[in-house]
Amino acid sequence: MLDHNRRGDWTCPSSVLYPHQWLWDSCFIAMGLARRDPHRAAGELRSLFRGQWSNGMLPHMIFADGRHDVGSKRVWQSWKHPHAPRDVATSCITQPPLPAVAARRVADALAPADRISFLTEVFPKLLDYHQWLYRERDLCRRGLVTLIHPWECGLDTTPPWTRQMANMWEPWWLRLTLALHIARIVRFLRRDTQLVPAGERTSDDDGFRMLILANRAKRRGFELLRMVAQRSVLIEDLAFNALLVVSNRALVQIAHELGSAIDPELERNFGATAAALDELWDEPSGQYYSRDAVTGSLIEIPTIATFLPLWAGVASPAQANRLVARLREPGFWPRFPVPSVPTDAAQFEANRYWKGPTWVNINWAIVQGLRAYGHGDLAEELGARTVGLVDQMGFAEYFSALTGAAFGADDFSWTAALTLDLLS
Repeated sequence: MLDHNRRGDWTCPSSVLYPHQWLWDSCFIAMGLARRDPHRAAGELRSLFRGQWSNGMLPHMIFADGRHDVGSKRVWQSWKHPHAPRDVATSCITQPPLPAVAARRVADALAPADRISFLTEVFPKLLDYHQWLYRERDLCRRGLVTLIHPWECGLDTTPPWTRQMANMWEPWWLRLTLALHIARIVRFLRRDTQLVPAGERTSDDDGFRMLILANRAKRRGFELLRMVAQRSVLIEDLAFNALLVVSNRALVQIAHELGSAIDPELERNFGATAAALDELWDEPSGQYYSRDAVTGSLIEIPTIATFLPLWAGVASPAQANRLVARLREPGFWPRFPVPSVPTDAAQFEANRYWKGPTWVNINWAIVQGLRAYGHGDLAEELGARTVGLVDQMGFAEYFSALTGAAFGADDFSWTAALTLDLLS
C-alpha cells in the first residue's frame, strides 16, 4: 500500500482523497519505513525541504504537479508570498514539528557513513525551521508557540479549536450564513465530502469558519505579529507544543552527534518550552489543556492531546501517574484504542473526524510516552490493540472507538507506516 501511494521521493497520504504531500504525514511515513527501507525514508524527509520557505517555515502542504486542485491552491496563493519557493506551490501555514524526530529515527537506521551525510544535509534546514517557530510564533518569549489556524495543530477539528472558532468575531453576513445553514453550499465545492460521507468529515460550519480564518490570515501575510487578536483564533496548542519539545530534544541530539552548535538563545527557548508546558496542566482535573493565547485562559475540553506530554517527558511522576490513570478510565479506554475525545465528554461525536474517532498516529505517540515513563506493559497492550484494529478493519484513516468501523480514506499511508513500526 505504501508503494501504491509513493510519488517518486515522497508518499501521499491517500491516492484519491489526499494526493499532495503533508508535513507530519511524511514524518510518520518516514519513521514507519525507517527500519524496512531507510534510504526511502531519508528521501521522504528530503522531499519536505523542497517546500521550505526562505524564512525557515516548513509548510503543512506541498501541492503535487498535475493534480486538479485549483481550489486549495487559491486559498493559499503561496506564489504571492516573498518567502515562498518559486518552483512548487505550498500552503502558508505549518503543521506539528516532527521533522527532527523523524530525521533522528531515520538516521538511526542508516549505515554510519550515510547517517552522517544525511544528518549533515538536513541539520541546517531543521535548525532554520525551529528558529522560525520561535522567532515568528513565540512573540512574547513565553516558550509556547502560538498557532493561527486549526490545520496547524494536526488535529484539525479538535473541540478546543472548534469552540474557539464558534466564539470568534463574525461579521453580519457570516452570522446570517451560519444561521440559515447556507454554509451547506460549500459542501458541493468540497472534495472530501464527494468521496467520504459528510458525517465523517468536518462539519459545514466548522469548514466554513476555517476558510474564513485562512482568508483573514492571508490578508495579514500569515504573520502572527500582524494578526488582529479580536478577529483571529490564536491558541497555544497543547499537541503542537508537546511535540515541539520532542523535536527540540531530537535536534539537540543531532547537533551533538555532528559536533555542531545550537545558538544559546535557541537552546534557552527549548528549555522554556519544556518548562512552560506545566502552565497547561490543570491540577483539579489532572489533565493538560491548550490555552487561549490572547486571554491566557485554559480551554478546558478533554482530548487525546492530554497524553502527548508523556512523550515530551515533561510530566512529573505524580502527573504521569494521574495521566495513566485517566487513560485507563472508560472514556479513554473503550472497546477500541484511545479516542480523540473521550466517549463520556459532551463534545464526543463517534464518527466525526477529530471529535471522537481513534487515530493510529496519536495512539502510536501515546505508546512512545508510556514507554518513556516505564509503563512498558501498558504500551505493549495499547500497541497490540492498535495493530489488532488495523488487522481487523484495514488501513483506514481513522476508526470508530466504539465499533471499530473504518472511516475516511481507506488506503491511508501513516496507518500502514506506523503499523510497520508497532510490529517492529
